Amino acid sequence: MTPCALLAVLTLLTGCPIAENYSDETGPRYTGDYRVPGTGSTAAPSSLTVVTLNLSFAEHVTEAIASLSTAPLSGADVIMMQEMDAPAVERIAQELGMTYVYYPASVAVDGDDFGNAVLSRWPITADRKIHLPHDDPYHQQHRIAVVATVEVAGTPVQMVSAHTATPIVGLGGRLDQAETIIDGIDATGPLQIIAGDFNTSDPGSQGQTVKLFSKRGYQWASEGVGDTVDSVIGGLPLDYVFSRGVTPLERGVDRRDAGSDHHPVWVRFAWPP
Repeated sequence: MTPCALLAVLTLLTGCPIAENYSDETGPRYTGDYRVPGTGSTAAPSSLTVVTLNLSFAEHVTEAIASLSTAPLSGADVIMMQEMDAPAVERIAQELGMTYVYYPASVAVDGDDFGNAVLSRWPITADRKIHLPHDDPYHQQHRIAVVATVEVAGTPVQMVSAHTATPIVGLGGRLDQAETIIDGIDATGPLQIIAGDFNTSDPGSQGQTVKLFSKRGYQWASEGVGDTVDSVIGGLPLDYVFSRGVTPLERGVDRRDAGSDHHPVWVRFAWPP
């Protein structure tokens, strides 16, 4: 039986719809800039704060904005977001006065786009998406990472919003996805921050994921923050921040309602690096 025929049989037997994926190398792409002209500083900040949040199909944007507008998340320099659609990203950027870039990876089960975004208080001077291997074997849903070059007081930092697959692809597949992200930004500059949902809910996957990043020269910047997701089986550590070339000073999880089963993870880095 050919792979296509096998996939068709699997779909009939399981009732799982095949996802609509965006395979183009350059799009769809959405961007906008809601920073107020003249209010942004060009001087080097005393620190750099990065937040990552999976907003769970971008369904509760109002709650997310309220969370991101309150300490310790308020005033974040960069926000990485996953499971987003374009209207939700634009609304958050507008409310928070940030510039953004967003790429969808696929169309979600609710009919809305499903992808990753980077929002920044500093200029985004370049951006692209990285296609990840190992689509979901049941839905064939595709995953990506979004890379944005953020100029912090004239210093470029590679910011990556990542969302690897669920455990259905296996730990090896997710490690391949993480390594694809690292390979995709290797040699692009000395300062790199990769943040997002790595779906490390299966036994041993957190340790293996951290080990991979460590072997490639990255620090687990969000180490020790604990569980980041509430689930029916209890708390799960799924969301991470990894860095190279910048030193974390503080880190935490904001456990107030952010409109998602994921809690925002934040890390404050020393600056200048």
